[in-house]
Amino acid sequence: MSDIEEGGGKKKGGQRGNKKNGGDKKKPALSKKKEKELQRQVEKRNAVMTAFNRYYEEEWGAERWPKLLEALKKPVRHCMMMNKYANAEEIKLKLKDSLSDLTMLDFVSIPCYASKSCSRFPQPSKDSNNLTDYYILDAGSVLATEALDIQPDDHVLDICAAPGGKTLSVLQRLDKQYGRLTSNEIASDRRRRLRQVIESYIPPDVVEEVSTVVGKDGTRYYGEPEQYDKVLLDAPCSSERHLLHDEKEFELWSPKRSIVNANRQLSILKAAVHSVRIDGVVLYATCSISSLENDKVIEKMMKKGKIPIEPVKMKLTIGERTKYGIIITPDKTDGWGPLYFSLVRRTGESKESMYGDQEDEDDENDDA
Repeated sequence: MSDIEEGGGKKKGGQRGNKKNGGDKKKPALSKKKEKELQRQVEKRNAVMTAFNRYYEEEWGAERWPKLLEALKKPVRHCMMMNKYANAEEIKLKLKDSLSDLTMLDFVSIPCYASKSCSRFPQPSKDSNNLTDYYILDAGSVLATEALDIQPDDHVLDICAAPGGKTLSVLQRLDKQYGRLTSNEIASDRRRRLRQVIESYIPPDVVEEVSTVVGKDGTRYYGEPEQYDKVLLDAPCSSERHLLHDEKEFELWSPKRSIVNANRQLSILKAAVHSVRIDGVVLYATCSISSLENDKVIEKMMKKGKIPIEPVKMKLTIGERTKYGIIITPDKTDGWGPLYFSLVRRTGESKESMYGDQEDEDDENDDA
């Protein structure tokens, strides 16, 4: 029986004369002040939604945008990324009642499973070795590390690492003896949680040898020039899908949001390119659908950055090509995303040993 039918039954019982039935009690009338406040909130949300639709319809076109918007409003789709260090037999036993509903994703090399019926997964839990069995995340996050083509002996920097899904995906690919991962997160609470995630999934001896967690400002990560083979930059962004599921956050949206984010993203990208060795690669990723935060950040880096870079064509079997990368959107990829990737290779020396504050100020002035 649906909630509506149950509610109808209660109402019918009240009509039979049960005056004590709580269903018959009228809600107290709102004060005029409260009514006006609620009306203002509704008007504000409607105004923001109108501006939001106008902005992204111009970006995506009148035909595509309604379909994309509808897909963005649906619940985010997740997959289970299996932990290679956990006991596989115990995982199979735990999931035995769910196996018929699980399908293995064919666009990532790390074993990841999605629900055919979009059902909730059993909660991750510890195995007999005290390691958590799997991590639940958007498959696009795993695909980011796929695009970076991490090899077992790579030295990798994850410059904006929290909450930890991509970090774990990198650690699944590295060799204990030769691979190294530095995970950076400036916020102390998020950094603490990141450490907890790593220690929950990865054996202590591997953590000790392979993983380092630091807390630096990603926009000023210049202390390790040319130290890494590969850098993963999952940049803070507008995250429009998240906004659409959070009314309070959505009310704060404006077109300026992407401009502000793009300036910060460019600053972090400069630091990421500074940290990677010559011929090394940086994967720039966002979960934004705004080109200002995606291709245009790459374009600006190519034109204004003091370190030469070039785009690298990625061999991915999912997503749509953009000028400098690939974007995965939920209306085209069975609910995954959105996620944008651009892979760039550092091709030469820095024209300056350090980026100064003035360059960042100039970038901000350009977009003001």
